[in-house]
Amino acid sequence: MSFSVGLSSDLSDGVGGFSWGKISIETLEPLSWEFIKPTGSNFTPEVLSGLNAVAFAGPGVTSDSFGDPDDSPLVISRFGVGYDNIDLASCTRAGTALTITPDGSQKPVATAALTLLLSTMHRLIAKDQLARNHGWDKRIKGLGMGLNGKTIGTVGFGNVATEFFRLLAPFDCTRLSYDPWKVQHEADLHDVKLVDLDSLMRECDAIIVMAVLTPDTRHLISTKQLAGMKKTAILINLSRGPIVDEAALISALENEDIAGAGLDVFEVEPPLKENPLLKMENVIVTPHNIAWTDELAFGMGRSAFTAIKAISQGKIPQFVVNKEVLETDQFKRKLARFSS
Repeated sequence: MSFSVGLSSDLSDGVGGFSWGKISIETLEPLSWEFIKPTGSNFTPEVLSGLNAVAFAGPGVTSDSFGDPDDSPLVISRFGVGYDNIDLASCTRAGTALTITPDGSQKPVATAALTLLLSTMHRLIAKDQLARNHGWDKRIKGLGMGLNGKTIGTVGFGNVATEFFRLLAPFDCTRLSYDPWKVQHEADLHDVKLVDLDSLMRECDAIIVMAVLTPDTRHLISTKQLAGMKKTAILINLSRGPIVDEAALISALENEDIAGAGLDVFEVEPPLKENPLLKMENVIVTPHNIAWTDELAFGMGRSAFTAIKAISQGKIPQFVVNKEVLETDQFKRKLARFSS
C-alpha cells in the first residue's frame, strides 16, 4: 500500500526547492512526497485529506483542522519543539500523532542561546552602531559584562538547557536552573543546581528562558520576578514570548531595574513598530530566527522525516507528543494498514 507524504507550503521556496535549504529530504527515500497547497495559518481538512503524513513548520492545528479520522494523517511532524499552536486533543481525536524534533534542534538552539547571551552581555549591537556612526570617542561607554565568574541560570532544564550548559563549560560560571519537573540528581550530571524561581531570579547575573509555553508558564516571569533580579542582570528569551510579561519587562528596562535583555521572541509576533523594546540600546532583538542555520534545517528535517519513515513501516516514532493517541482505535486502525 502506498504511503502519501505532504510537505507544508512554507517549506517550499516556490521554485521546486526548500525554503530552509538542505533539509535531509533523502531521509524519506523511497517514499514519495509533494508540497501541499497553502493552508493559511491553520491546517484544514481539505488540505490534510488523503495524506498519511505531513511535515510542516508554520501552520497550526485547531478543532476544525481534521475531518473523518480514517481520512486524516497518521502523523504530522513539526519542524521544531514548540507546539503551542497545536490542539493536541484534536490530533488525538483524529488518530493523528504529533511529533517534534528535539534531537535536530538541541545543538543549534543551545548554540543560539549562547550567541544571544554573549551578544547581549557584550552589548554587541550598541558597539556595532558606535563603529558604523564613527563614535570611536565614545568607546568607553557601555563596557558590557564578561561571562567568566558570573552566575548563569535557565528557566527550564530540558535537552536544550543541558546542551547549553555543556557549551558553557569552558567559562567559569555558577550554573543554576529552575524546572519543577526535574530532580537534583539529573542536574548533578551537568554540574547544575536546581533552585526555585525566586532564588533563580535573585542570584543570577543572566537568565535564559528555555521553557515550553503552557498555561502554567504564560507570564511566569512578570513584575514580581523581574523586581527580584539584580539591577546588573540581563534576561534572555528565545523560547516563547508570552512566558515573559512584556509590559512588565518594558517597565523593568525603562526603570533600570535590570540591565538589559536579549529577545528572539515577543508576546505578539511580529511586534508593533512602536514597541519600546525595538528602540532600547540595551536590548538585542531578532525576529524569532536566531537559531535558524543550515545545521538546524538539516537536523529538524532529518528528525521529522525519520518519524514519518518509521510510521510508514508500522513503527512508533520516538518523539510523539500526544502519546495517548497511540492507544486509540483511530490510530491503531490506520497504523495497521502499514504494519506489514
